[in-house]
Amino acid sequence: MKPTVLVVDDKANMLTLLSKVLGKGARVLTARGVRTALQVLETEPVTTVLCDLRMNDGDGLDVLRAVRARWPGVPFILMTAYASVPTAVQAMREGAYDYVMKPFDPDELRALVERATAQAAVLKGEPQAPEAQGFAGMTGRSPAMRALYSIIERVAPTDATVLILGETGTGKELVARAIHEHSSRASLRPIAVNCAAIPRSLIESELFGHARGSFTGAVADRAGLFEEAHGSTLFLDEIGELRPTVQAKLTRVLEERAVRRIGESRERKVDVRLISATHRDLRSMVKAGAFREDLWFRLNVCVIELPPLRERAEDIPLLAHRFLAERAPQSRSAVTGFAAAAMSALQAYRWPGNVRELKSAIERALVVETAGEVRLESLPPEVQGASPLRLTSSSDIDLAQLSYREAVDASREEMNRRYLEAVMRRFRGDVLKAAAHAGVERESFYRLLRRCGLSADDFREERRGADGAKG
Repeated sequence: MKPTVLVVDDKANMLTLLSKVLGKGARVLTARGVRTALQVLETEPVTTVLCDLRMNDGDGLDVLRAVRARWPGVPFILMTAYASVPTAVQAMREGAYDYVMKPFDPDELRALVERATAQAAVLKGEPQAPEAQGFAGMTGRSPAMRALYSIIERVAPTDATVLILGETGTGKELVARAIHEHSSRASLRPIAVNCAAIPRSLIESELFGHARGSFTGAVADRAGLFEEAHGSTLFLDEIGELRPTVQAKLTRVLEERAVRRIGESRERKVDVRLISATHRDLRSMVKAGAFREDLWFRLNVCVIELPPLRERAEDIPLLAHRFLAERAPQSRSAVTGFAAAAMSALQAYRWPGNVRELKSAIERALVVETAGEVRLESLPPEVQGASPLRLTSSSDIDLAQLSYREAVDASREEMNRRYLEAVMRRFRGDVLKAAAHAGVERESFYRLLRRCGLSADDFREERRGADGAKG
């Protein structure tokens, strides 16, 4: 079932354009103005709201306040051609999911709406449509992940041998599981083993089995993993760690479709689909003589290369919210989301440990945070340091490392921080006066300060220092 997006604008041509942009992935409702929007919200179940700021019969912030008061779980995205910092601060502090400026890129806007819709569903614990969630337990809708899902769907129904390549933490076992679950062998339990986790002296016995008395400690006949996986799928993770003698025997098994237990002369036929994986460069290992070329040819029937997380940063918000929704209840944490600065840092970091490292970072943040949002300060130090918001001066090279959206978000957050610092400095740490000047309630102003990592005490210290200098 498609999500329902309400688009609010007072210009008919803009409503038509946005209906076309969003119509492929969502059911689009339109409202020409504030009054109509509020009527639609009362009568239609809406998943996400995309609303203009300035309209003939009112302000988009009025719609935002109504949504936050009546339907707090519905993401609200504000559109504006009037990019003022106070308006951005006000919209974000009142609960807007994001803030976009006209003119905008249609693909980026569509991705933003999809991301907002998916994250809201994750936080509410709702089942999501495949196009929003991902595929077979994997999360992400970036072009790289869409291509991966397509390959899995094509390969799974066949019995082709599959080799999965990718850095540590990219989800190779998830891909292997997805292939099995979408195959004709899905009714049987798959067998999985990490070749690097088994002592080198035991790996041959584990894979192929042994006869009683074939070596010290072999007190009974024992079937190996190939026999256990008969009729199903065998997943060999870190296959690059196998020593040459085991590689030779594995090659023979793949050629003959039969195994010979250690200490036996007869062969046993096996019907097994082999899926293997490694983070190592097997091509280079073959050239160096560290991996058998004939085994490489046997494994290299269908190769799937997984993208590292740094190459699909647009999937990070959805992954982060998924891990938050999964771990917050276990951590007894009431955290419900991420501060903008924290999310920017998560997307800017290079993630050498990939998805596994991201999950660990979220778990760490939930130990620090007990309510509200995950702040930049609660993330690991190396992630904090990657935040584009911490760049006090950006060179062209620094900016070129960011996507257009990341650069705009970073500049917006930097301006928010500079505005708050300037107001606090002007009123010398007096939050009551600063909040009144900004037109923001005191408690909301405190939240804004925390979101930007600022403390009123810092500005009071400046005041005391200046007063002391005068004395």
